[in-house]
Parts: sequence; C-alpha cells; structure tokens
Amino acid sequence: LSALDRWTDLLPVLEELADAFDAKGREFHPLIKAGRTHLQDATPVRLGQEFRAYAEAIRRSVRLLQAAADELCDLAIGGSAVGTGLNVPAGYREAMIDELKVLTGLPLRSAADLREGMQSRQAAGAMSAALRSLALELTRIANDLRLLSSGPATGLAEIELPAVQPGSSIMPAKVNPVMAECLNMVAFQVIGNDTAVACAVQAGQLELNVMMPLMAHNLLQSLAILTNFLPVFTEKCVRGIRANEDRLRGYAERTAALGTILNPVTGYMRAAELIKESLATGRSIRELVVEKGILDEPGIDALLAPDKLTGEG
Repeated sequence: LSALDRWTDLLPVLEELADAFDAKGREFHPLIKAGRTHLQDATPVRLGQEFRAYAEAIRRSVRLLQAAADELCDLAIGGSAVGTGLNVPAGYREAMIDELKVLTGLPLRSAADLREGMQSRQAAGAMSAALRSLALELTRIANDLRLLSSGPATGLAEIELPAVQPGSSIMPAKVNPVMAECLNMVAFQVIGNDTAVACAVQAGQLELNVMMPLMAHNLLQSLAILTNFLPVFTEKCVRGIRANEDRLRGYAERTAALGTILNPVTGYMRAAELIKESLATGRSIRELVVEKGILDEPGIDALLAPDKLTGEG
C-alpha cells in the first residue's frame, strides 16, 4: 500500500519530464544533426527527433510501472499465517479490502491464491524491476546529454546545458553537467536497491517470505528519491537546454555518412568509394557527386532534403 501511494506521487513527475522532452523536441525540430551509431558518424537525424525519443522512453517506463503497480493491488490479507485463513472470521477478508479501498482510493483486490500471496513477493519484485528499468533509461538519457554538451571547445558541444554553479573548484567559468551527473547517482541508487530487492524476493522459503521489510525500505527509497529529484532535473536541466545551431549544421554537412543515401542511386560499393574519398580528401559528398556527374545540383538537393534524410519525406 505504501509503495502504491508513493507511486501515485511519482507518476505526474514522470509525465512532466516526458512533456518537457516533448517540448524540446518541438523546439528543436527544424535542426538537422549528424546521427551517431557506435559513436561513429551515421546518417542525419533531427535534434528534435532525439528529444522526442527521450520523451517516449519515459512514457514506456511509465507503462511498465503502471503494469507493475496493478500487480501490487493483489492483497493476501485474511490469509492468516500460511494463507489458509485459519482463525479468520467469515467475511473479514472482503470487509478489510473494501475498507482499504475506501481509505486509499486504490483498486485493491484479494489475491487469487492466498497461499501464493504469502509465499511470493513477485509483485514487489516487478515494481522494483520497473523502477530499475526507468533508472537505466534515465542514466542513458543523462549520459547522452553529457555527451551532446561536452566541450565547449573540445567536445561535441551540440547542445548547452543550463549553468547551475559558478564554475569548477579550480577552473573559473567551467560549466559541468551536474544535474545530469546527479541524475546518474539517483539512478545508480535505484539500480542498487533493485539488486537487494531481487535477492530478497528469491529468499522466501516455503509458506512465507520474511524479507518484506527490506523490500519495503528499498522500494520506498527508490520511489522517494526519483519523486524528489526528477522535478529538479526537469526544471534546472531539461527546460533550459539550448541548441548550438552552427555546430549542429557543421557536423551534419561534413559527415561522410551522407553517402549512405546514395545506395539506391549508385549501389552500395560505389557509395562506399565516395564516402572513403570524402574522408580522405575532406571534400563533401555533395561536391563529389556533382563533380563526377552522378547527379546535378537539383538532383543532389532533392536527395539531401531534410525531410527525406530524416524519414519524414
């Protein structure tokens, strides 16, 4: 019940974070950037597409959490010591659940099998696992933001995170991605909490799992630190992100991966030769295609149109 109560506090926080990423996705939609796979140049995407994908990742985590929360609504109350209901007055189980539904407003119900409800803490494990899944996504997104904002002179510097401190301890005016780093630490704690919960879930023996206090403590801590910090991250990091349009445009125009779009025109091997020549000479794919008579200027312009490059044409 306490985990369900805390979950209802986390849900709007996650929706707010997803909405903030969506808003950035709309703001950044016009901006084309170099995509990257394996940390190497890949075909272009829109900066807005990256941010809308972050929003969808958060919403998928919400759906997983909602499914896990539903499983927590099964109560084994009235099962007595081993799930047989020994010495429990007739009607007690139903009356208790009805009263708890009134008190909490939650869609509670009696477990289908009270023996299983006493033996197994699978539902608590599922909730913890869903929180771990959320934490993994948050870590991935935080690290993307750190990479995209790295620099400003020697990194990618495609975006700029809001400055929330005057500088580093020794380097004046150095802006560190501290909100993203703090999010990482919160996520790492959630992942660690889940590891302990997983151990506790499998440690039940015969008719009862006695490890519930640890599960309760870790579930509540994970829910609390996410609920407390994510609004800060949304406000002090996500909403203030700015795009470096010149850097984005420069990388997008220079990437030899643009040659990939020539596959249907020249075939894979010829496109690969053009990409290698571009990398060796520093000349753009556009220049080489026009110079070699593969396409004229209008033809290459149509092929490299932003909507076509980013799957929206």
